[in-house]
Amino acid sequence: MSSKINSKGIRVYCLIGDGEIQEGQIWEAAMTASHYKLDNLCVIVDNNNLQIDGSVDKVMSPYPIDEKFKSFGFQVINIDGHDIEQIIKAFNTAKTIKGKPTAIIAKTIKGKGVSFMENQAGWHGKAPNEDEYKQAIKELKKLGK
Repeated sequence: MSSKINSKGIRVYCLIGDGEIQEGQIWEAAMTASHYKLDNLCVIVDNNNLQIDGSVDKVMSPYPIDEKFKSFGFQVINIDGHDIEQIIKAFNTAKTIKGKPTAIIAKTIKGKGVSFMENQAGWHGKAPNEDEYKQAIKELKKLGK
C-alpha cells in the first residue's frame, strides 16, 4: 500500500499456502488489497492440498480457491506450479493487470519427484535423515536429466 501511495512502483509478491488461506487474516488482507486497488500485489497460492494436519479439503476446504479470490476482486491466473514457463508467463501477465491485485493459483505436488515424499502430509515440517536425503537427491537428479 505504501508503494502505491508514494508512487514508488514497487511490486509485492506474497507466497501463501492453501492451508494458510483457512485463516481470516488472509481474507482481511485480500479485502483490503482489492478495496485499495493494489495492482502492484501478486499473491501466489501454493495449492498442493496438504497441510500439517492432512489434506486441506478434509481439514477445512478452501475450494474453489480461484472463485474465492475472484469474489474478493482479484484477477486470478491458474497454473501448473511445476511448469516454469507457466510461472514466468503468469508473473508477466500479473504485471499488466491494472486496478486490482492478482492471485496466481499454482497447483503443485508436495515432494514432487521424491518417491517417499510425494503427496505425503507427514513431510510438511519434517527434515529427512541422512539416508532419506541421499535417496531424495538421487531421485531428483534423475528428473533433471
